[in-house]
Amino acid sequence: MMDKSLLMNLNGPWSNTACMGYCLIAMRRAGVNVKTQEKVLRELELSFDGVSIEDAEKAGLTQEGTGV
Repeated sequence: MMDKSLLMNLNGPWSNTACMGYCLIAMRRAGVNVKTQEKVLRELELSFDGVSIEDAEKAGLTQEGTGV
């Protein structure tokens, strides 16, 4: 298991709430409807406990540069 203090040195302190805020801002900018925003945020919140940071990072890297 990764030591959370290591995350503090990467890009600043980790915050699930801030992550959800970034996600919500992006969905609003993309014109995603409110019902879908709520569904995505519920799934995101569940993912914080069900997906490791390493697996989340790998998933993010596979989308990098694709515009998706």
